Amino acid sequence: MKSVLRYIVVLAVAVVAATNSYAQEDLRLVWGVDFDTYFDNREYSACEYDESQTFFSARLTPQVGLKWNEKNRVVVGVDLLADFGDETDFLSDVKPQLYYQFASQKVSAYAGIFPRERMVGDYSDLIMSEASRFYDNRVRGVMGQYRGERGYVEASIDWCGMYSEQSREKFRILSAGRYYFGDKQTFYGGYAFSMFHFAGSMAEDDAVVDNIVVEPYVGAQFNAYFDFDVRLRYLQTMQRDRATEEKSRKPGGGMLQLRMAKWGLFLEEQLYVGENLQPYYGPFGSDLFPMGYGAELYAGDAFFSTNENIYSTTKLGYTRSFYNDTLRVNCYFAFQHDGVAMGCKQVVSLAVRLGGDNIKLGKR
Repeated sequence: MKSVLRYIVVLAVAVVAATNSYAQEDLRLVWGVDFDTYFDNREYSACEYDESQTFFSARLTPQVGLKWNEKNRVVVGVDLLADFGDETDFLSDVKPQLYYQFASQKVSAYAGIFPRERMVGDYSDLIMSEASRFYDNRVRGVMGQYRGERGYVEASIDWCGMYSEQSREKFRILSAGRYYFGDKQTFYGGYAFSMFHFAGSMAEDDAVVDNIVVEPYVGAQFNAYFDFDVRLRYLQTMQRDRATEEKSRKPGGGMLQLRMAKWGLFLEEQLYVGENLQPYYGPFGSDLFPMGYGAELYAGDAFFSTNENIYSTTKLGYTRSFYNDTLRVNCYFAFQHDGVAMGCKQVVSLAVRLGGDNIKLGKR
């Protein structure tokens, strides 16, 4: 607890010192407080490709920074995570956020350690699951974005592992884009791309795995009493465990996604048909890693490791924002079939976003 308080005090002192030493007419103090809680109860006792468990956590992220020339800001903050039921520590995890942000009407850029929710791309649950996005909520690297009247494109690099005795060198390159056709922008096309480089450590120097995912898609969104969004996505991967295999594996498949919504209520259906997209998740014949790599290699939904050539998810839920979008609630039931049996999970998440930049610092 003392180290956390010391960290927050140091951040506040640094910002105050910066304002005293460099005060411009347009220099403003910015602040923010984010709060998130996430409940994910999984009942998968009959399923073959994932296990029953419950995630229940809360995270508080206070932030403070400086903004100048309307388009530039530097921000420092701290993620305070508490896993419910974990009585071993005062907090389960404490991690920093510190980044520079440039933001104009169409172009944004980030450098440093910044929130993952700044990404706008449509990345499937194969690339990163909802739970992974919550617990791995920071990007450590750089990102650029362009948003126009007919779509967007973004690219980022996330350096998530340092080469050492204890950890592997890991980084993930992500990119996504979408383009809307016609004046009504009913039809659209886009893509998502991920390259995860899962390298070795000092203890396992030759253990390198490449995991590349390419996801082109087309879709349509329209209103017919309900709001509909229909999307057809092709999933193609290229993966290789360099320690045990000379050739890459290239499993792929197709996925249909349907969503209808009204008054905050929604019904979603996602149907995947194709090969096992996570061949190294479990045992795959390696003497070096007999149990496979699991979630350490794959940040996506474990059900994509099915060998039954089919995986479906049906969600029924409610999502809505309140109080000028400062509070957002999302809850749903998900019924998942892995080709062998049916599983169910219940998810409830709540997010609070507060902040402002109306504190103007005058000239010295």
